[in-house]
Amino acid sequence: MLNESSLRLITSVVLCVCATVSAQSRPAFEAVSIKPVPRPTPETVQNGTSRIGFNVEGPRVEILGYGSTFFIARAFGVEAAQVDLRGLGGFQSFDVQAKLPEGATKDQIPEMLQTMLAERFKLAYHRETREYPATIVTVGKSGMKLQRLPDGTRAVDGSTRKLDGITRMTQVGTVGSLSAVMNSFGGFPQMVDQTGLDGMYTWVRDQLPTEPGITYTDRTREAFEAMFEAAGLKLEARKVPKETIVVDRLEPMPTEN
Repeated sequence: MLNESSLRLITSVVLCVCATVSAQSRPAFEAVSIKPVPRPTPETVQNGTSRIGFNVEGPRVEILGYGSTFFIARAFGVEAAQVDLRGLGGFQSFDVQAKLPEGATKDQIPEMLQTMLAERFKLAYHRETREYPATIVTVGKSGMKLQRLPDGTRAVDGSTRKLDGITRMTQVGTVGSLSAVMNSFGGFPQMVDQTGLDGMYTWVRDQLPTEPGITYTDRTREAFEAMFEAAGLKLEARKVPKETIVVDRLEPMPTEN
């Protein structure tokens, strides 16, 4: 019969083996290089001295100019606002060059980012549910007024400047595709699409030039509100519960390549 000391030793060995198997079974990049870079600014991006991007081409993954908040948000499928760093940094930007293992797919990249964060930045975290301000998009009483485009229509966007100073923005995409634009300039809290519409549509919004006392954000908000109203959709400000990734530990710089 095994004594108490032997049982503790066996239990410890089993736990170590399980942890090792779990770590080895997690999807991971075949190779990954992480290089600290100066934080991009609108000026440095415009003059080409810094770049921002997330590109996947074949087995090659390139992430340029982003910080740990972006990596965590992308790894766990949340918005940046749903990452609570609790003062543990996030101001340093990095260029990441990585390679997917043979047979891996793009869908596994978030899990590989989780592995990278755990191994190279020693990420430790827990999950909480918190309420966040959001812009809820629903279909109005009169129904959707835009015509759904044929299946297979490609997403495009562009803008033209009219003689009266109005900038006309045209975007072909789903309702959800408008979220990134709406969030980027700060005029709306995170967009939540509750329309149930999954098709592609042509979205046109006219943005008036700024005036004293009226900012670009004000004009963009006005343009979006008019566009949604013309499409038969409603915008409502509301708080909604969302998952939050609360960071308990995060090294400001990665371990060596």
